[in-house]
This record gives sequence, structure tokens and C-alpha cells, in this order.
Amino acid sequence: MDLVEVEKLLVKYGIQSLDELEYYLDIDNAKDECIDDPEEDRNCINSKCYEEVGVPDCRKIIEVYNKYFKHDIKSKKVFIEHLSKHINKSKSSIENYLSCKSCNQQMAKSIQNSLKISDVDFKQDFCFNLERKFNYHTLFEIEYLSVKQFLLKDHEITKDSFKEAFSQNNEVLTVEEKEAIFNLTYVSKEELKRNLLNIENIEGSNSYKMNLALAAFNRNLIEESSEIVNILLHDDTFQNNKELLQLKAKILSSQKQDKEAIALLNKLIEMTNPEIDTETNNLLAASIKREAFNEFLLYSDEEQLVDRLTHAKDIYFSVYRLNNDYYPALNYMYLEAMQCYIENADVAKIKHMHNEFETIWKNLHHKINDWWSYIVSIEYLILQGEYSEALTQLREHFSTTDTYEINDFNLISTIRQLELYANFCSDKELKDIIDFLKEYLPE
Repeated sequence: MDLVEVEKLLVKYGIQSLDELEYYLDIDNAKDECIDDPEEDRNCINSKCYEEVGVPDCRKIIEVYNKYFKHDIKSKKVFIEHLSKHINKSKSSIENYLSCKSCNQQMAKSIQNSLKISDVDFKQDFCFNLERKFNYHTLFEIEYLSVKQFLLKDHEITKDSFKEAFSQNNEVLTVEEKEAIFNLTYVSKEELKRNLLNIENIEGSNSYKMNLALAAFNRNLIEESSEIVNILLHDDTFQNNKELLQLKAKILSSQKQDKEAIALLNKLIEMTNPEIDTETNNLLAASIKREAFNEFLLYSDEEQLVDRLTHAKDIYFSVYRLNNDYYPALNYMYLEAMQCYIENADVAKIKHMHNEFETIWKNLHHKINDWWSYIVSIEYLILQGEYSEALTQLREHFSTTDTYEINDFNLISTIRQLELYANFCSDKELKDIIDFLKEYLPE
């Protein structure tokens, strides 16, 4: 080791004595003696193995692969090809990077557990997530002290990575429209509302208008979303669009007009027969459920309530059996639990119900990629009476998730669902969870 390298070590590690220098020189010459977990020993100085005292460079990718995508991308070879299409790196370079061949280290599972990384930090498929949140190149060019720091890094969504919510195959959004959608919607709620009050901002293709309407609805700007939807409903070429009618039904439900929503959704089901559209059926069941509760509050007719909840429950169950999806399955569980409370079910029936829920949950197609697929795991814990664990996971989630990933509609819908359940389940722990979520509602 020459003088320049020694001087670098002195500066890098703040060495102030000959003993310290001798210690670091000895370790620097023993590159293969790196330990696995830097949390337990912060003295490893192999720069090719560790990022300062954190996790080695390659390990952030290995962590991502092992935890989130190993079941979806079946082999590392496919994973490497997947990456090479999007970054300016050769397959061999990526392979070396993933294998950490510079120090021949293997990833310790204890690192993953100690970091307590939430599943929701990653969304949808691997490439979409990295392009949106990390822009690929940051994996190779930006240094992080740990996997957790890498995951929690705040990467701003840009015009290039912003994805529009709606587009039609026969109607391509122009570059100008895509840019306008980003500029108008990726702003504060107040600014979005002002933007939508300007009629000039609404002018554009039907797909453009739908994106604005969806953005408004997701920020709980129901009236603004409704105005745009009504404009689209007057277009003969678009008024029977499935996504448009579904959004209209959501708006009606948000305005407590579930009777009208039910009529609209039944009309949409007739239009799409014999195709069974799961989203439409889920929306129909949801509106039947809400209308049942509204009627019950007015007339206290328990028999009618049970009949309507059974109808909604049957729809949810049929959709769940069709696609094995978590959303109808969870709603089926909700309604089954509510009926148990209404009918004062005995201990044996409640135990049977919990066993059924556990069986359903184990066999679901459930991959966390957004708020809904995340919160369903919390709601499952609630339905099984595991309130403490549900609240612990929620607190961790909100402490590690970018706020833009949880919009007003997400929170309001979740709270509304839990409050419906709370009408029959009076457990104090459930109220604590609802109160916690309400803390994050906009003022």
C-alpha cells in the first residue's frame, strides 16, 4: 500500500494514532474476512463489500429480488435480462453486481429481518416499481448506507415516470395531454381543485378527461369529478364506456345515492353480458351493502338487513370463486362476520367462521402492490380479532411510506368500511384503529 492509499485511509476513517492505522491496514489487506451483518460489526472497511458501515452495494438488489420478486421472476437469469433492457449495463456486469463476486459474500437473512422492511414499499411488478420510484440508474450510481435507507429514499415522480390512470387502445393520449395531466394533477389537493375549475384545463380527448376525473375522485374532489363525468356522459361515442359508468357509480355511492348506483351497475351488467366483469359486480355488492345499512338505520328492519347482506355476500363469494382475488374474499368475510354478530352466533359458529377465513386467506392471490392490497392484510387481522398486531403494522406502515401513496379516497373508504363493521363489533381496539387512521385525514 502506497502513501496515497494510506492518506485516504487516514481521512476516510479519522485515524489519529498508529495503533488505529495498524488495525485498519490489517483489515484492509484481509478483504475476504468480511462478516455478513454490518449491524453487528461496524469495523469492516472493504469498500467493495460494504458501503461504509452499511449494506454492500449489490445487496440492496438481492434484498429486493429475494423478498419481493423471487416468485414472479423465477430465475436470476430472467431477472438479469429484465434489468438489462432498462439500464445501460451489460448482462455480465449486472450478474457480477447481483452475485457480489468482488467479495464472494452471501446475503444474510438476518439483515432483512432486522430492517423490518414493509412489503408495501414495492409496487406491482419489479420493473414498473424501479422505473417509477428508483429510476434504475440509482441502483448503481447512488450510495446508501443500508437497504432500508435505499427503500425509504424519497425519489420524486417526474413527467417521465408518471403513469396515466386511463387510456383507450383506439385513442392515444398526445404528449401534450400526458404532460398536462401530470402538471394539473400532481399538485396539492387545493391546487388540483383550482385547476379543475378552469374550463380550459378540461378541454381534450375523452381519455384526457377521464384521467382528470379519476384524479379528482381519488383526492375526494367528488363534485369536480362528477362535473367531468357528466360532460363525458353527453358524448355519444363514450357514454357507454365501462370505466366511465363504473366511476359514475362510485360517485353516486360517495354521494349516498346507492339506489341510483345499483340501477346503473345492473344496467352495466346487462350491457356486458355474457361477460362477467368482476369490478362491476364488486361495486354492485358494495352499493347493496351500503344501501342495506342505510335502510336499517331508518327502519330498523333486521330481517331485511340480513336478506340484503346475504345478497351482497353471495355476489362477493361468486366473484371470489371466479378469480380468487383478495377484495371480494375480504368483503365476503366482513359480511359473514357481521351476520354472526347480528344473529348472536355461538362460540362454535364463530370458531368455524375464523377457521374458514384462515383457509380462504391462505389460498388467495394476494400480492401487495398498492394501498388496497396492503390494507386488506390489516383488515384480515381485524376480522380475526388480532387488533394489537393490526395497529402495530399500521403504525410501522405510516412511518415508512411516502404520503403521496395514500390518497384521501383510500383513507376515507377504509375508515367507512371499518365504521360499518364497528356498528356490530363494539371492541374498543377496533375504535383505536379507526381513530389512528383518522389522524391522517386531511383537515
